[in-house]
Formats: sequence, structure tokens, C-alpha cells
Amino acid sequence: MDEVEPVVSEDPERLTWAEIRRRYPDQYVCLVETEKVAYGSPEITTARVIGHGPTDEDAFDADRVAKYDVHEVRFTGVCTMTYVRPALVIDDEILEFLLS
Repeated sequence: MDEVEPVVSEDPERLTWAEIRRRYPDQYVCLVETEKVAYGSPEITTARVIGHGPTDEDAFDADRVAKYDVHEVRFTGVCTMTYVRPALVIDDEILEFLLS
């Protein structure tokens, strides 16, 4: 039996972030034509998915990304990484003391 290759749309449909997370759970997705909630915001309103996979390298397809000026790779699951807290927090009072 012949293997069936996945069909990739030349013009992927625009999806909301909630639809992207439902369609590609716990995967990395490569997004283009991303609309944000506000300028500079990390929150996505809608985007087109041009690649997806279990790793960020699998989601990134250089041939397809080359057609777009801007792209980004995001993870649709919950991040379980622990963040390292800074050992020293410099607030305005300390900054003023250091600069004087």
C-alpha cells in the first residue's frame, strides 16, 4: 500500500489562539500573519499555522517560512519550566543610591 503524504494548504486558514491550542495540543506551532491583542503584546488574537510538531525544529519549515516576512514558533501546552529568580532585585530606591 502506498504511503499517503499529508496535504498542506498553500493558504492556511486564520485561527484564533484557542482554536490553534485545540487543534494542536501540546505541540510547537509555527505562526505567520499573527494578529496581537495590542502592539507589543505576547497575546495572540489570530494567526495562520504553517507548521507544527513535537519540537520547535519540527514546527519550523524553512521552505514555507521563506514566503513570509515574519514568523514565530509557540508552544500550545502549559510550560512546566521552573524560572530562576534573580539573586538581587534593584528597585528605584537602590538604583538612586547606586547612581548618586
